[in-house]
Amino acid sequence: MQTTMQRTCSRVGAFRSAGLARVALRPGSLPLGSRKPIVLRANNNGNGDGFISDDDGSYNAAAEYCALDDKGRPVKKRSLGEMEQDFLAALTSWYYEGKPMMSDEEFNLLKDELIWSGSTVAVLSSDEQRFLEASMAYARGKPILSDEEYDTLKAELRNKSSIVTAQGPRCSIRSKKMYADCEPDYLRMTALNIPGVMFVLGILFAVDYSTGFGLTRVIELPAPYGVVLLWGLLLPSLFVVAYALTQIGFKDNLILKAPCPSCGTENYTYFGDVFTVAGARGQNVVECSNCKADLTFDEYKRIVVVAETAEVKQAKIAAAAAKKAAAAAKKKAKATASA
Repeated sequence: MQTTMQRTCSRVGAFRSAGLARVALRPGSLPLGSRKPIVLRANNNGNGDGFISDDDGSYNAAAEYCALDDKGRPVKKRSLGEMEQDFLAALTSWYYEGKPMMSDEEFNLLKDELIWSGSTVAVLSSDEQRFLEASMAYARGKPILSDEEYDTLKAELRNKSSIVTAQGPRCSIRSKKMYADCEPDYLRMTALNIPGVMFVLGILFAVDYSTGFGLTRVIELPAPYGVVLLWGLLLPSLFVVAYALTQIGFKDNLILKAPCPSCGTENYTYFGDVFTVAGARGQNVVECSNCKADLTFDEYKRIVVVAETAEVKQAKIAAAAAKKAAAAAKKKAKATASA
């Protein structure tokens, strides 16, 4: 028959049958001020009591659902968003104000809890964390970066396809325009290399056939010669030549994709040259494949803006048609009067 402590230990996790076993509760299950791991060690006195606790008895918790504070009341677990805000606030307080909000031990526990919960905030780069801190500081009315520094940092992160700058379709109250973020379409950009790869492989097979499969015999040499020639010389050379041919045909190629801010349909645009034909640079206007709105893609800011909605375009077309019909009617009436 298992004892009460053994049943409690089975809830926390699996323990080794001998020696010291430490089990730390999830950091988020207790308030920051009272978190500490409960240490359970094996009782080797031979009386079958199982594991005994080394905690001081101020609280007893076997899992997150039964965590208690110092007064014996259940602890309300904070949401993931609240913990992320505390994490960023602690970084801001330490790096920009020089006043730590919590001890190093509490900060490490909070970081471990965020990583355990699957949050990406705790594993962001320094620039990404600085961007989030600047956004939170601006929302509190205490900006830590100037507008120029913030825009520059945001543009750099967007060019790196950082997740912290990702936003869905939105409207600007100031400019009264609809925006959406765009990102590189790596699948289509990789497909641009297929013609160069096929051309190089065709030449390679032709040379191999014309030499009586001499290249094949070289690759099939005993290890390590064949492996070194294949992976150290032949394949890298093929990659370099195929990439050079792709750059000749599609110089400075970049394909961006983004949802239409007006209807949500995904659209694509190409920046770069095609052989000797100069292509778009900086900005490119594309008509939405669904709603027919004019979309302006920005290569550097990585945003797409609705230049003209489908309704505005239709109104302009109707106005131009009506103006043309009125001019034709006026000309016909003038011709009839003169006759």
